[in-house]
Amino acid sequence: MAAIRSWEQILSRAFLDELASVDATVYGVYDPVDAGQRVPTFCFNLGDVHPAEVVEGASNADFGIRDGHMYAPRLMARLGLSMDSGAVRLSLVHYNTIEEIHRFEKALKELIARHA
Repeated sequence: MAAIRSWEQILSRAFLDELASVDATVYGVYDPVDAGQRVPTFCFNLGDVHPAEVVEGASNADFGIRDGHMYAPRLMARLGLSMDSGAVRLSLVHYNTIEEIHRFEKALKELIARHA
């Protein structure tokens, strides 16, 4: 279990770095240095790109992620997010790779470029 937790922290740090590189708003612990204080499930938004559009772009790049209010209306209210749009949610697990994280960042950057 320690090896899995260690790998998930490495993945989390890499993913938080990638989210920072695209100026995503991360809800929860967002500093890669503090990755050990969180689980590798991320809730974020990407500027003015609608969460559903982020999910569609990820799907087109062969990633399975979700968006919405996560059945948590009080959390959405506390975060100041609309129940109609919510946020993007992505989870990493021990079988994910750093290469997948880099590929996801590339997909986000392509989405941002198309949206601009």
